Amino acid sequence: MWPLVLGACATGTSKTADEKLQKPNVILVVTDDQGYGQLNFDSESYTHDQLKNTKVTNRYTTAVEAAYEAAQSAMPQTSRLANEGIKFTNAFVASTTCAPSRAALLTGKYTQRFGIYNNYDAEAGVRPDEKFLSETFQENGYKTAMIGKWHLGELTIDSLVEKTRDYHRDAIYGCVKNQHPLSKGFDYYYGFNYHGSNYYNATSLFRNYEHVKSQGYITDEFTDEALKYIEENQNDPFFMFLSYNAPHIPLEEQAPRKYQRFDTGNSEVDNYYATLAAVDDGIGQIVSKLKELNLDQNTMILFVSDNGAVVDSPLPLNGAFKGNKGLMFQGGIHVPMFVWAPGLIKSGQVITENVSAMDLLPTALAAGGIDVSNLVDGIDLQNVIKGEKVNKQKRQLFWAGCQAYHWSDKNLDFWSGYEQYVKGSKEVTAFPSSQYREYLSDPAGTVLEGDYMMHYYPVGDRYELFNIKQDPGEENNLADEKPELTSRLKTAFDQWIIEMEKPVEWKKETWAKLLPKS
Repeated sequence: MWPLVLGACATGTSKTADEKLQKPNVILVVTDDQGYGQLNFDSESYTHDQLKNTKVTNRYTTAVEAAYEAAQSAMPQTSRLANEGIKFTNAFVASTTCAPSRAALLTGKYTQRFGIYNNYDAEAGVRPDEKFLSETFQENGYKTAMIGKWHLGELTIDSLVEKTRDYHRDAIYGCVKNQHPLSKGFDYYYGFNYHGSNYYNATSLFRNYEHVKSQGYITDEFTDEALKYIEENQNDPFFMFLSYNAPHIPLEEQAPRKYQRFDTGNSEVDNYYATLAAVDDGIGQIVSKLKELNLDQNTMILFVSDNGAVVDSPLPLNGAFKGNKGLMFQGGIHVPMFVWAPGLIKSGQVITENVSAMDLLPTALAAGGIDVSNLVDGIDLQNVIKGEKVNKQKRQLFWAGCQAYHWSDKNLDFWSGYEQYVKGSKEVTAFPSSQYREYLSDPAGTVLEGDYMMHYYPVGDRYELFNIKQDPGEENNLADEKPELTSRLKTAFDQWIIEMEKPVEWKKETWAKLLPKS
């Protein structure tokens, strides 16, 4: 299955020329806020009838069938790679929001171990002494590049005189040096360190430490940088973190005409899927470049979305799953994930075991003979890929933080006001407020074991238990029917949470409600 695995080796050990050649190249591709249903990935997991009951903002309302067809056709090359590789149809990110999810992805750890429970904690950046797996690649002879959205370092802010209604344009957002990609295991950086970016004339682009002028549409710029890096480093093993910001807001500007191939009856929906078509075109170009340079048989492409879709985006949204970004329901954390590695793995596999995005880089490192199993919470998935079943009662996945409805259908008024404001409405002249932001939200904890997901809400001491295989929409609460299972999962959560650190920014008194009562 993994013919190039060399066996575990000590991090930092010098390598021979043969070992250097045998290490697989690794490209980690991340999309931003792409829902489980917004890709032709696992479309049989939901029905059109289920989608008819799913709310989106007026901005993205269109016929279910039209939105479905757009999602199915938006990323054909990405879908092909998923079908040729290994699909993980029960893959979960470690957080409901962008920055913590990415921090877990790059460290292989629960971010609660270093005090990050939400985006507000992440505003302070990942503490400088926390090791990133990019550093491990670098120590083991890999060339390393970070291209795209970083969002893991404390901000430096140079406000601009000219102000707009799009806060992404109002300042140049940089990164402090000790949390900068060049300090976290990357040789090269081209990207931005913020929630999002304007798509044209991007305000906050940096090449290494230098602020640079944007040269066009940001998705295409990131793809061009990736292609150039592959060309220049084809003779060395490389690890590339290609972090597209699409389809994250702001989406007021139209994607280039060449990607505008949709006709859903709603131009906003058309443009949303055009932003994903741009990502797909980039992925296709990267695969073509790998084949041109004869690198495709020794390269792994890892693909994942950082969290679920927001309500201010089109159907199919998160498919059959309840909830959105910001929530610990499946809609916030169950994401499309796959590995494409034609020369390294058996093609066309579908893995239904529960896996975590934290597993991706430990697995890729193991394929290069680098063992980090004692350093991370993620696991090497090679045995799962070989068909060995994971003991469903052995592995548990945990979440802890805010149950934030900011991105959900409870907050439709905010998103309506946001659209009017950023589009220059004379009636809406101030940025709208939201009562559902993370720092205003109640705490929650979640445990996944096998087919069962338990949610704990300390405010009110409430519990929910769902069989997510039979009930992906989390409608039938089994907590009262299965009190022993509910209690056992809560005990597991208690044992886990007491090992975690206090939050960096989140209110300590809110966080403390998650701790077991003495």
